[in-house]
Amino acid sequence: MGNKSILQYPNKKQYTITIPKGLVLAKGWKHGDRLEFLVDNKGDIVVKKTR
Repeated sequence: MGNKSILQYPNKKQYTITIPKGLVLAKGWKHGDRLEFLVDNKGDIVVKKTR
């Protein structure tokens, strides 16, 4: 799957990314879900749904 997003810096306090709809649907995420962003030992970003 090759989705692309643009990293934005709208309020000068934190960065924002838009997660493509197809990826959200594939993961079964819904509006209001909490996501955790981690960096693994290879330097890849991992996104997990938290409880």
